[in-house]
Amino acid sequence: MKGGDQQLSLPAGFRFHPTDEELVVHYLCRRCAGHQIAPPIIAEIDLYKFDPWQLPGMSLYGEKEWYFFSPRDRKYPNGSRPNRAAGAGYWKATGADKPVGKPKTLGIKKALVFYAGKAPKGIKTNWIMHEYRLANVDRSAGKTNNLRLDDWVLCRIYNKKGTLEKHYNVVDQEAVQFSDNEEQKPNVNTNVFPRNNNPMNNEYVNFDTSDSTPKLNNTYSSTTSSHEHVLSPDFKEVQNELLHGRRVSRRPFCLSDDAV
Repeated sequence: MKGGDQQLSLPAGFRFHPTDEELVVHYLCRRCAGHQIAPPIIAEIDLYKFDPWQLPGMSLYGEKEWYFFSPRDRKYPNGSRPNRAAGAGYWKATGADKPVGKPKTLGIKKALVFYAGKAPKGIKTNWIMHEYRLANVDRSAGKTNNLRLDDWVLCRIYNKKGTLEKHYNVVDQEAVQFSDNEEQKPNVNTNVFPRNNNPMNNEYVNFDTSDSTPKLNNTYSSTTSSHEHVLSPDFKEVQNELLHGRRVSRRPFCLSDDAV
Protein backbone atom coordinates (compact mmCIF):
# COMPACT_ATOMS: atom_id res chain seq x y z
CA MET A 1 0.00 0.00 0.00
CA LYS A 2 1.49 3.32 -1.06
CA GLY A 3 0.50 6.79 0.10
CA GLY A 4 2.39 9.91 -0.94
CA ASP A 5 6.09 9.01 -1.14
CA GLN A 6 6.00 6.27 1.53
CA GLN A 7 5.68 2.55 0.97
CA LEU A 8 3.83 0.59 3.66
CA SER A 9 4.45 -3.08 4.28
CA LEU A 10 1.26 -4.39 5.82
CA PRO A 11 0.32 -8.00 6.51
CA ALA A 12 -2.22 -9.72 4.29
CA GLY A 13 -5.80 -9.12 5.31
CA PHE A 14 -4.90 -5.98 7.25
CA ARG A 15 -7.84 -3.69 8.02
CA PHE A 16 -7.75 -0.38 9.86
CA HIS A 17 -11.06 0.24 11.66
CA PRO A 18 -10.15 1.79 15.02
CA THR A 19 -12.75 2.96 17.54
CA ASP A 20 -12.87 6.55 18.76
CA GLU A 21 -11.08 5.61 21.98
CA GLU A 22 -8.39 3.66 20.13
CA LEU A 23 -7.73 6.64 17.87
CA VAL A 24 -7.28 8.95 20.83
CA VAL A 25 -5.34 6.64 23.16
CA HIS A 26 -3.08 4.75 20.74
CA TYR A 27 -2.56 7.35 18.05
CA LEU A 28 -3.38 10.97 19.02
CA CYS A 29 -1.94 10.83 22.56
CA ARG A 30 1.21 9.10 21.34
CA ARG A 31 1.72 11.57 18.48
CA CYS A 32 1.29 14.60 20.75
CA ALA A 33 3.76 13.08 23.20
CA GLY A 34 6.32 12.60 20.43
CA HIS A 35 6.22 8.80 20.51
CA GLN A 36 6.73 6.72 17.40
CA ILE A 37 3.70 5.05 15.83
CA ALA A 38 4.29 1.76 14.04
CA PRO A 39 3.32 1.16 11.38
CA PRO A 40 3.14 4.82 10.26
CA ILE A 41 -0.31 4.41 8.78
CA ILE A 42 -1.58 7.97 9.39
CA ALA A 43 -0.16 10.71 7.15
CA GLU A 44 0.92 14.08 8.54
CA ILE A 45 -0.27 17.03 6.45
CA ASP A 46 -1.75 20.51 6.91
CA LEU A 47 -5.28 19.32 6.14
CA TYR A 48 -6.77 22.83 5.98
CA LYS A 49 -4.74 23.74 2.92
CA PHE A 50 -6.61 21.29 0.72
CA ASP A 51 -10.05 20.40 -0.55
CA PRO A 52 -11.37 17.11 0.85
CA TRP A 53 -11.41 15.37 -2.55
CA GLN A 54 -7.63 15.94 -2.75
CA LEU A 55 -6.96 14.16 0.53
CA PRO A 56 -7.44 10.50 -0.49
CA GLY A 57 -4.41 10.76 -2.78
CA MET A 58 -2.32 12.05 0.13
CA SER A 59 -3.24 9.34 2.61
CA LEU A 60 -1.04 6.40 3.52
CA TYR A 61 -3.91 3.96 3.78
CA GLY A 62 -7.63 3.81 3.17
CA GLU A 63 -10.27 3.02 0.59
CA LYS A 64 -13.47 4.66 1.83
CA GLU A 65 -12.15 6.65 4.79
CA TRP A 66 -8.79 8.30 5.31
CA TYR A 67 -6.86 9.39 8.43
CA PHE A 68 -4.52 12.34 8.95
CA PHE A 69 -2.57 14.13 11.65
CA SER A 70 -2.90 17.86 11.09
CA PRO A 71 -2.01 21.08 12.93
CA ARG A 72 -4.84 23.47 13.74
CA ASP A 73 -4.59 27.27 13.71
CA ARG A 74 -6.55 30.07 15.32
CA LYS A 75 -8.94 32.21 13.35
CA TYR A 76 -7.93 35.30 15.33
CA PRO A 77 -4.55 35.88 17.03
CA ASN A 78 -6.04 36.48 20.49
CA GLY A 79 -8.90 33.98 20.33
CA SER A 80 -9.38 30.26 20.75
CA ARG A 81 -11.70 29.79 17.80
CA PRO A 82 -10.18 27.49 15.12
CA ASN A 83 -9.76 28.58 11.52
CA ARG A 84 -12.01 26.30 9.46
CA ALA A 85 -11.20 27.68 6.00
CA ALA A 86 -9.86 24.92 3.76
CA GLY A 87 -9.01 24.88 0.06
CA ALA A 88 -11.88 26.37 -1.95
CA GLY A 89 -14.36 26.20 0.94
CA TYR A 90 -14.66 25.68 4.67
CA TRP A 91 -15.53 23.09 7.30
CA LYS A 92 -18.61 23.74 9.40
CA ALA A 93 -19.25 22.04 12.73
CA THR A 94 -22.44 20.06 13.14
CA GLY A 95 -23.91 18.44 16.23
CA ALA A 96 -22.50 18.45 19.75
CA ASP A 97 -18.97 17.55 20.80
CA LYS A 98 -18.53 14.01 22.06
CA PRO A 99 -16.14 13.16 24.92
CA VAL A 100 -13.83 10.22 24.26
CA GLY A 101 -12.32 8.04 27.00
CA LYS A 102 -13.58 6.29 30.15
CA PRO A 103 -13.57 6.84 33.04
CA LYS A 104 -11.43 9.92 32.29
CA THR A 105 -12.08 12.00 29.19
CA LEU A 106 -8.93 12.05 27.08
CA GLY A 107 -10.18 13.58 23.88
CA ILE A 108 -13.03 15.43 22.20
CA LYS A 109 -14.66 14.33 18.95
CA LYS A 110 -16.22 16.93 16.67
CA ALA A 111 -18.14 16.28 13.44
CA LEU A 112 -17.82 18.73 10.54
CA VAL A 113 -19.28 19.08 7.03
CA PHE A 114 -17.41 20.64 4.11
CA TYR A 115 -19.01 23.56 2.25
CA ALA A 116 -17.64 24.59 -1.15
CA GLY A 117 -17.45 28.34 -1.72
CA LYS A 118 -17.29 31.32 0.59
CA ALA A 119 -18.97 31.48 3.98
CA PRO A 120 -21.77 31.85 4.80
CA LYS A 121 -23.25 30.95 1.38
CA GLY A 122 -21.22 27.87 0.52
CA ILE A 123 -22.67 24.76 -1.08
CA LYS A 124 -23.04 21.84 1.28
CA THR A 125 -21.23 18.70 0.16
CA ASN A 126 -21.22 15.07 1.31
CA TRP A 127 -17.69 15.27 2.72
CA ILE A 128 -17.55 14.58 6.46
CA MET A 129 -14.70 14.98 8.93
CA HIS A 130 -14.41 13.61 12.45
CA GLU A 131 -11.85 15.68 14.29
CA TYR A 132 -10.25 14.38 17.49
CA ARG A 133 -8.42 16.76 19.80
CA LEU A 134 -6.95 16.32 23.26
CA ALA A 135 -9.10 17.31 26.22
CA ASN A 136 -7.98 19.46 29.16
CA VAL A 137 -5.35 21.36 27.16
CA ASP A 138 -4.59 25.05 27.68
CA ARG A 139 -5.20 26.70 24.33
CA SER A 140 -4.99 30.33 25.44
CA ALA A 141 -3.07 32.59 23.09
CA GLY A 142 -0.81 33.97 25.83
CA LYS A 143 1.50 36.87 25.18
CA THR A 144 3.08 35.53 22.02
CA ASN A 145 -0.07 35.87 19.87
CA ASN A 146 0.80 32.51 18.30
CA LEU A 147 -1.70 31.43 15.64
CA ARG A 148 -1.09 27.75 16.36
CA LEU A 149 -4.03 26.35 18.33
CA ASP A 150 -3.05 22.66 18.36
CA ASP A 151 0.16 21.07 17.20
CA TRP A 152 -1.74 17.95 16.24
CA VAL A 153 -5.33 16.83 15.84
CA LEU A 154 -6.41 13.53 14.30
CA CYS A 155 -8.93 13.64 11.45
CA ARG A 156 -11.01 10.96 9.78
CA ILE A 157 -12.27 11.97 6.32
CA TYR A 158 -14.94 10.22 4.28
CA ASN A 159 -17.74 10.89 1.80
CA LYS A 160 -21.13 9.70 2.99
CA LYS A 161 -22.15 8.87 -0.59
CA GLY A 162 -19.03 6.78 -1.10
CA THR A 163 -17.82 8.84 -4.07
CA LEU A 164 -14.94 11.25 -4.69
CA GLU A 165 -17.31 14.18 -5.05
CA LYS A 166 -15.65 17.34 -6.38
CA HIS A 167 -16.74 20.98 -6.49
CA TYR A 168 -14.83 23.50 -8.61
CA ASN A 169 -15.38 27.17 -9.50
CA VAL A 170 -18.14 27.74 -6.98
CA VAL A 171 -19.32 31.36 -7.30
CA ASP A 172 -21.31 33.36 -4.79
CA GLN A 173 -25.01 33.11 -5.61
CA GLU A 174 -25.51 36.86 -5.33
CA ALA A 175 -22.78 37.44 -7.91
CA VAL A 176 -24.46 35.03 -10.30
CA GLN A 177 -27.80 36.71 -9.80
CA PHE A 178 -26.23 40.13 -10.38
CA SER A 179 -24.58 38.92 -13.56
CA ASP A 180 -27.90 37.62 -14.86
CA ASN A 181 -29.58 40.94 -14.16
CA GLU A 182 -26.87 42.75 -16.09
CA GLU A 183 -27.61 40.69 -19.19
CA GLN A 184 -31.35 41.23 -19.13
CA LYS A 185 -32.74 43.30 -21.96
CA PRO A 186 -33.89 46.80 -20.95
CA ASN A 187 -37.57 47.58 -20.92
CA VAL A 188 -38.41 49.40 -24.13
CA ASN A 189 -41.38 51.76 -24.19
CA THR A 190 -43.30 50.81 -27.29
CA ASN A 191 -45.54 53.85 -26.93
CA VAL A 192 -43.10 56.13 -28.76
CA PHE A 193 -45.79 58.47 -30.02
CA PRO A 194 -47.54 60.88 -27.66
CA ARG A 195 -51.12 60.03 -26.94
CA ASN A 196 -53.72 62.15 -28.61
CA ASN A 197 -56.33 63.46 -26.22
CA ASN A 198 -58.89 63.34 -28.99
CA PRO A 199 -61.76 61.18 -27.71
CA MET A 200 -61.98 59.62 -31.15
CA ASN A 201 -58.80 57.61 -30.36
CA ASN A 202 -60.71 55.76 -27.67
CA GLU A 203 -63.64 54.83 -29.86
CA TYR A 204 -64.04 51.85 -32.09
CA VAL A 205 -66.32 50.64 -34.82
CA ASN A 206 -68.63 47.78 -33.99
CA PHE A 207 -70.23 45.81 -36.79
CA ASP A 208 -73.42 44.30 -35.53
CA THR A 209 -74.53 41.33 -37.58
CA SER A 210 -78.14 42.28 -36.96
CA ASP A 211 -77.75 45.69 -38.60
CA SER A 212 -76.43 46.58 -42.02
CA THR A 213 -75.15 50.01 -41.00
CA PRO A 214 -71.84 50.29 -39.08
CA LYS A 215 -72.25 51.85 -35.62
CA LEU A 216 -69.76 53.76 -33.44
CA ASN A 217 -69.69 52.75 -29.77
CA ASN A 218 -68.61 55.58 -27.49
CA THR A 219 -66.46 54.31 -24.60
CA TYR A 220 -66.97 57.58 -22.77
CA SER A 221 -70.67 56.94 -22.39
CA SER A 222 -71.95 56.04 -18.94
CA THR A 223 -72.25 52.44 -17.84
CA THR A 224 -75.98 52.77 -17.33
CA SER A 225 -76.77 54.01 -20.84
CA SER A 226 -74.94 53.55 -24.12
CA HIS A 227 -75.70 55.63 -27.19
CA GLU A 228 -74.74 54.89 -30.76
CA HIS A 229 -73.99 57.11 -33.76
CA VAL A 230 -74.59 56.21 -37.37
CA LEU A 231 -71.43 56.77 -39.40
CA SER A 232 -71.30 58.27 -42.84
CA PRO A 233 -68.77 56.91 -45.35
CA ASP A 234 -66.62 60.08 -45.19
CA PHE A 235 -66.62 60.01 -41.41
CA LYS A 236 -65.49 56.37 -41.48
CA GLU A 237 -62.41 57.27 -43.49
CA VAL A 238 -61.48 60.06 -41.09
CA GLN A 239 -61.90 57.60 -38.24
CA ASN A 240 -59.48 55.16 -39.92
CA GLU A 241 -56.90 57.92 -40.28
CA LEU A 242 -57.13 58.72 -36.58
CA LEU A 243 -56.94 55.08 -35.49
CA HIS A 244 -54.09 54.01 -37.74
CA GLY A 245 -52.10 57.25 -37.89
CA ARG A 246 -51.76 57.19 -41.67
CA ARG A 247 -53.53 58.47 -44.71
CA VAL A 248 -55.93 56.16 -46.50
CA SER A 249 -57.02 56.21 -50.09
CA ARG A 250 -60.23 58.12 -50.51
CA ARG A 251 -62.49 55.57 -52.03
CA PRO A 252 -66.26 55.67 -51.73
CA PHE A 253 -67.60 53.54 -48.94
CA CYS A 254 -69.92 50.81 -50.07
CA LEU A 255 -71.62 47.99 -48.36
CA SER A 256 -71.64 44.45 -49.64
CA ASP A 257 -74.67 43.17 -51.47
CA ASP A 258 -75.45 40.92 -48.51
CA ALA A 259 -75.79 43.89 -46.20
CA VAL A 260 -78.22 45.80 -48.44
